[in-house]
Amino acid sequence: MDQVNRAAQELLTVKDVSIPIASGAAAPTRSGSNDAVEFMADQLATQHLHIAAIGPLTNVGLLIKRYPERIANIESVVIVAGRSQGRSFFIGDQGPVNDFNFENDAIAAGDLLESGVSAVLAGFELTSQVTVTAQDLSPLAHQGAVGKHCYQRSQDWINFWLERFPEDDGIHPWDSAAIAWLSHPEWFTQERRGWRVRQEGEVPQLETDQHFDGEQVTFLTGFASDCADDFVQNIVFNIR
Repeated sequence: MDQVNRAAQELLTVKDVSIPIASGAAAPTRSGSNDAVEFMADQLATQHLHIAAIGPLTNVGLLIKRYPERIANIESVVIVAGRSQGRSFFIGDQGPVNDFNFENDAIAAGDLLESGVSAVLAGFELTSQVTVTAQDLSPLAHQGAVGKHCYQRSQDWINFWLERFPEDDGIHPWDSAAIAWLSHPEWFTQERRGWRVRQEGEVPQLETDQHFDGEQVTFLTGFASDCADDFVQNIVFNIR
């Protein structure tokens, strides 16, 4: 968490803005609280909010358990997790790769999905359909201090990814897709599906299908016609 907090503070310093950083859980836990949980609870006490939960869902799970009276003010939680029934994740010929955010705290994810809160799943199947290349990111170097900062920080990640997965031509913008759904839902195709947790050996898998009974989630299946390019351009040209 210290590294995440430092990166966030570094970006705020470059951008010269003052926005609170509330640190969350560093590992799965079923009890207690932290600054992130308390911050979300305070905000939900006076307004309705959408939550972009782009990591493991421990903080959201703690929020739901600790402040059940605030659930009604959560408009939606968009998460980077979930899969179609029976689907395995591959990058090129490598895999299957993990559904990290779900697997890292499957119990907290279950708490969210069983709470009745509107959940949107923007997982691997969505963002495996698009890449952001080094060429896509090159305009950032000329978009002021913030753009230059993000461009410089992106290079090591792109180089690492292409070395690890040479079949790809760029990185997959998982978290960016989840956040983009909040501002541009028209860019995405989606289905209402039921969900279940299935054990694959020792690994829990969050599966979705239109024929599953019970609580429904919104599963993002892909991009609307010509909207993948809009999405990639939005990532680049909104950084300033």
